[in-house]
Amino acid sequence: MKKINNKRGSHVGFMVSFVIFITFLVFLYTIIQPVTVREKGKEYVLDYINLNLIESSTGELTTMVVNVLDPISPPSKTCINLQGILLDEGDPSEEGKIPFEMMNHLSFTSEDQEFTYYAQNSNNLYVDVGSEFSGIITLTYSEEIIKFPYEGEGDCDPHSYPTGYIKISVELFESNMLELNESYYLDYEALKTELAIPKGTEFNFYIYDSQRNEPPIISAENNVPPEGISIFVQETPIQYLNEEGNTMFGFLKVEVW
Repeated sequence: MKKINNKRGSHVGFMVSFVIFITFLVFLYTIIQPVTVREKGKEYVLDYINLNLIESSTGELTTMVVNVLDPISPPSKTCINLQGILLDEGDPSEEGKIPFEMMNHLSFTSEDQEFTYYAQNSNNLYVDVGSEFSGIITLTYSEEIIKFPYEGEGDCDPHSYPTGYIKISVELFESNMLELNESYYLDYEALKTELAIPKGTEFNFYIYDSQRNEPPIISAENNVPPEGISIFVQETPIQYLNEEGNTMFGFLKVEVW
């Protein structure tokens, strides 16, 4: 007698197994999806905080060049007198002129050499460049750069040296990063409000030098993440100016949870 296989039963068993498998996948998705959404949300917040910290650390830097076309003579005179380059206090801004209130925020360099300076008044700005100097001097100034002009009187004859290449750029400044660090410890919640950080989000941030040496240059670490919680970390290379106006390289590290 020929035996007949019951194929209907095998099909029903397969369908039942398939439905159970799909149900399991849906259940697993409902468990994992909220966590995935939360983690994606924290990644967006991490990017947002990183950008806000960088933006809050920026300031304006004005750069101009002074052309000293002829060597200083006689050799006994070691400075130049940039006559008429300073504005009187309260004068309206003028291209190619330096506001007098920027007197303690100037930097004079030529190649790898930095020069000291002294202002007797708005008409006489002495820069000590050494004897028989000729060439181009780069002059930069910003409220974020702190300089201390030398005390004394210049002995150079006034001269209106030509200026050019006037440029205003936005730069990162160490002084602004230090202010953020101070605000972090003085009033953490106020800083979070200033940076528009969402409620329920905590953060630390650090500034490292170019070699990532410990301890960091700046360490805003007043919060300890709870155990077992995911911490999101982002490290961004930065170029910034220190308080002397020198270009530095380093890293901004931000932790969010």
